[in-house]
Amino acid sequence: MLESKNPEIDVQELMARVQAEVQRRRAAGGMPPVPQPSLFGSLENQVGDAIRQARQKHEMYARFPKRIQRLFRDQGGVNAELLRAVDLLAKQLVALQAEQQKAEREMRRQREASQREILSQREASQREILSQREASQREITALKGEASSQRLALTCLFDEVRALHRRTAGVVGREKATGIQQDKLDAFYLAFENRYRGSREEIKRRLSVYLPYVTQAGVGTAEKPILDLGCGRGEWLELLKENGCTARGVDMNPSALATCREFGLDVVGADIMNCLRSLPDRSQGMVTGFHIIEHLPMPLVLELIAELHRVLQERGLVALESPNPANIQVGACNFYLDPTHLRPLPCGLTAFMLEYAGFTDVRALYLQPVETSSHVGPSDSPVAQRFNEYFFGPQDYAVVGTKPVACGGAPVQAGV
Repeated sequence: MLESKNPEIDVQELMARVQAEVQRRRAAGGMPPVPQPSLFGSLENQVGDAIRQARQKHEMYARFPKRIQRLFRDQGGVNAELLRAVDLLAKQLVALQAEQQKAEREMRRQREASQREILSQREASQREILSQREASQREITALKGEASSQRLALTCLFDEVRALHRRTAGVVGREKATGIQQDKLDAFYLAFENRYRGSREEIKRRLSVYLPYVTQAGVGTAEKPILDLGCGRGEWLELLKENGCTARGVDMNPSALATCREFGLDVVGADIMNCLRSLPDRSQGMVTGFHIIEHLPMPLVLELIAELHRVLQERGLVALESPNPANIQVGACNFYLDPTHLRPLPCGLTAFMLEYAGFTDVRALYLQPVETSSHVGPSDSPVAQRFNEYFFGPQDYAVVGTKPVACGGAPVQAGV
């Protein structure tokens, strides 16, 4: 091995000559510049660049004079070993890339297979749902057909019962009427009202809601008297008398009429329809009827409203009050507590009948709501509010209408 202090060789001179030769060849273009690996390239490119650089250096050493090569013979062996190691690494890298590509293709295949399976299951589920829906629709259609058949059968049965009732009602009704004294029925109904309608003061308090309408319309005078149909115990008549109004009541119950006369009220015993028919046209300033229309069949209600339109003066008022079936407890139960009630009349129907008869400025009043202490649920809950509205809303309603000036339309005829 050569020593740096060997007197036969001037190492410094030799290294200077080597450096000069390298610089000369680079200047002349004999030695290509060593490429630098890209910091942003792939690992494969970086390995390739390293291999090329090592080979270029190895070839460069081979061009040196043999004297010089002996100085680097050990380095050359190292370079050769490094080249072999790098070659092996490059081959392993290629193999690894191939394995990675194969694994990616397998994963892609499995993912596509999973997607196809999910899509197939979804389509199968949709087909099952559609099949169940079609089966349900067929069952519903069958049930509707069965219900329609039953409804038709019930209708036929009811028609037969009504026909039988019409054939027998005349004789049986007359036999029953002769066996029961009417005055006892009247006394019973008066006692019934005393139990369930409320105290006299309570009814007067409720009816005071109509006083502003009386004042605004200027009725209750001798020229514009007020007529109360079905006056009962006379609470409204008493309230009008206390406010200096001229009013008369009509009722068929002798017990109720006797109570009214005890309070010095102007009442007459008569059927309300016969009373109205006997009155001249445009003779009344206001006609009221509190809880009477629900006792009458529909043709008679229409005739009643037509007669009200006839007997009222221009700008005269009509006020009809009735139980409010929009309150479920009233419409389903409390309404039928009175045995003389026929059927509930919704507020919209009563208002329409007034408009149909020619009344204008028809207004609805909702009265007697249940105390809020009976309400359920939190006050800010929409569900609780809806429940309270249906079950604890106003128990009564009223419609108030005005007869227009110079009304040219003919009144609604009885039975229309």
